[in-house]
Amino acid sequence: MSIQVAILKILASHVSGRAALDSLKRDLAILSSSGDDWHARIKRLASRVPELDIFSDGYVLRDVEGWEITPAGRGFLHALEAVTQDNLPPAPSVETAIRAEGTLIVVGHRFRNRVKAQRDPERNASVRRRPFREPH
Repeated sequence: MSIQVAILKILASHVSGRAALDSLKRDLAILSSSGDDWHARIKRLASRVPELDIFSDGYVLRDVEGWEITPAGRGFLHALEAVTQDNLPPAPSVETAIRAEGTLIVVGHRFRNRVKAQRDPERNASVRRRPFREPH
């Protein structure tokens, strides 16, 4: 469940790994309104562990003072968040790729060697055939 992954992340963000239930609820409310990126990330992580039960797996302890993430819970979360194909940022959309396609980059083109087209071959020939005159 994605709520359980979110609880692990919240508890791990506290230095002591412990949070009172009211504080945990407040953090969940803030994160749930933080946008689509957070929801997508938690959903991707949760999809990797569909049978997760943070209490019976020993990742979180509950008592009258609040909830606490265990060392096993921190290790589990660290392994879950290891960089894999599942939690990398999404690839650019097709629309982005199409827009980027219009960019023109010229690499290794040599403009000096380009032959200029002749407009009037007769005129150019007459210019070339003029005899050399010495200055007076």
